[in-house]
Amino acid sequence: MSDLIQIVYASRSTFPLLPAENGIEPSVARILAQSRINNPRCGLVGGLFFGDGCFFQCVQGRAEDVDRLYVALLQDPRHNDLKVLSRRPVAQATFATWSMKYASLNSAMRMLLERRGLDRFDPYQFDGATVDEVLGMLQASEGVTPSEMLGRSVDLPFVTLPAKRDRRALRVAHVALAMAVVALVVVLAGLWMRNT
Repeated sequence: MSDLIQIVYASRSTFPLLPAENGIEPSVARILAQSRINNPRCGLVGGLFFGDGCFFQCVQGRAEDVDRLYVALLQDPRHNDLKVLSRRPVAQATFATWSMKYASLNSAMRMLLERRGLDRFDPYQFDGATVDEVLGMLQASEGVTPSEMLGRSVDLPFVTLPAKRDRRALRVAHVALAMAVVALVVVLAGLWMRNT
């Protein structure tokens, strides 16, 4: 039997909401980028929706890894009021190709909320059937890829790639830096040989 589990939880953002840049609130984009770096190291995968100041997130992995992450999330100052909506074993990870998938609140989600009598995205109001339906929508969505995120003007200080037109200049700078390091090594070796 597999020791994989998934938890689905809701939380409320504590950061001031800024206008979304091409569909992603900037603080959420930073959280997403950080998750996409950290989750593979921890053996975790998952997906999230964010809207109206609320997170709906699913995390899948080994029970001990998921539990360790959840304890860390309880201490994360970027959100509060964490509530586990679902916790269950899974035979296999359904987000296996995503370290952290992000799906926008599209028209299908708005229609689901309307059918459920909700005027905003509030996972705290979801019953079990709605949690399962929203999770299914998250799994079925295309998601926002890391390259799409990098195409957005989001401040990601730990993930910065130059635009394609600037990559040649970057390669030239790397070559120049490498040559400078070689020159420094040659000078230091010459000084060492002269003093010995």
